[in-house]
Amino acid sequence: MFQASEQAGISPLGLGFTGTLKVIRAAIPEFQHTPTEQLPFFGHG
Repeated sequence: MFQASEQAGISPLGLGFTGTLKVIRAAIPEFQHTPTEQLPFFGHG
């Protein structure tokens, strides 16, 4: 959440866990079709 707030240029204190969870849940279908090597934390290298 901290990294997301930095990229968006907003305070991390303005983010909530519930809102973040909703964003993650909405993104799951997109990530299910993304090759592993393109995922930021699971790719090789």
